[in-house]
Amino acid sequence: MLSPRDIQRKIRTVRNIQQICRAMKTVSSIKLRKAQEAIAAASPYAEALREIVSRLSCDGECSHPLLQAHYPETHYGIVAISSDKGMAGSYNANLIRTATSQVHEKHDVIVFPIGRKVTDAFRRTEMKIDTSISPLGSPAFSVISALADHIGELYTSGKLDHVNLVYTKFGYGLHTLQLLPIIPPEDNDTSGSYIFEPSPEVIIDSILPRYLRTVLYTAVLSSVAAEHAARVASMSLATENADELIDKLTMEYNKSRQSGITSDLTDIVGAAEALR
Repeated sequence: MLSPRDIQRKIRTVRNIQQICRAMKTVSSIKLRKAQEAIAAASPYAEALREIVSRLSCDGECSHPLLQAHYPETHYGIVAISSDKGMAGSYNANLIRTATSQVHEKHDVIVFPIGRKVTDAFRRTEMKIDTSISPLGSPAFSVISALADHIGELYTSGKLDHVNLVYTKFGYGLHTLQLLPIIPPEDNDTSGSYIFEPSPEVIIDSILPRYLRTVLYTAVLSSVAAEHAARVASMSLATENADELIDKLTMEYNKSRQSGITSDLTDIVGAAEALR
């Protein structure tokens, strides 16, 4: 059984860790709000672009290299988005496990890790990494756009036949999206019609690369928000567990102290009886 002094030292240690967890929760809460604001700021542009691409699909009549499926599919690409730091529960572990399983299902796979955690995991397993963004930091549209353009060039040149995007969608959990070939989103609004000038075939050559960049960038923003949400939940649970542990240690301390007092009283009474 630990001495009262050792238990007190343990309580102080737990309280220090609890303060760190509480501070991390506060910081992540602030970052979560900023990440949500970034998603809200990007959503109108992404939604408008999505609607235009849907209108430009021309009921399958428009052809573009990013829309054309490759047969047979022998060269695969996987884009995986993780965080740079841990302490976010199973956020990174689940994503790395899913991405790794998809890599092992195929024979010729090139990976494009985004974030330090997934990059380090892929390097340890000696996967074929083409381009990585590590650390991710504050995601810049120019950096994500450069990666999207590079992946698009690999696809149009035939070096990739299929590309999947694995990320954690904010509010929904782990998500796998087919990045290439692009599947035109469905147009739920059938009212009205657009008159395009020049022709849809010409416009789509400029729109689709932008659409690819936007899909990847919004996925990164969603992953960042999901990371901070996971860290807030993890640090909240850690803070609650620290409270429970402190209560148990305090009870143990009181029992140990009471046992010591009882032992001292017994010695005093015994000595007094012996002097009679």
